[in-house]
Amino acid sequence: MSDLLNASEILEFAVYIEQKGYQFYTESAKKLNDLKLMGLFNVLAEEELMHEHSFKKLQKEVGSFTPEESYDGEYQGYMKDYLKTFTPTTNEKMIKLVKRVNSVGDAVEMALGFEKDSVVFYNLLKNFVSGESKKMVDNIIQEEVRHVLRLNNFKSENIPEAPDVDAM
Repeated sequence: MSDLLNASEILEFAVYIEQKGYQFYTESAKKLNDLKLMGLFNVLAEEELMHEHSFKKLQKEVGSFTPEESYDGEYQGYMKDYLKTFTPTTNEKMIKLVKRVNSVGDAVEMALGFEKDSVVFYNLLKNFVSGESKKMVDNIIQEEVRHVLRLNNFKSENIPEAPDVDAM
């Protein structure tokens, strides 16, 4: 089962997710030069850095932990498959995504997708940690959920909805 992931490797990916979130927020804010969006994205970028530091600390503490599973390798196999589809998985993909940001709406929609993916990933991550570590991951999940809420609020206050063509 050497092709399966352990808790430390999954936490390494969590660090990577936070780094990519920081990169997306800072690069998109600079690209669009919208003051409201820049304010929101700068705050979210700083929070991503805090999450990164938390995961690095947890990575040093976690060692090896084996979650309770229905069958051998259940969670590791699932996580490995999930990570293959996670956006963005490389620097090149992140650069391409930022290039596709042409409006505030684009940036907010992409950010919402990243944050929602992070919530799912961190909920899965909880299976690989225990005790106080699980509480720390829960706290980060709550912060990621707050990111989703803040982005949705920003969207509803600043981005006009497209007309419903079916209702016309």
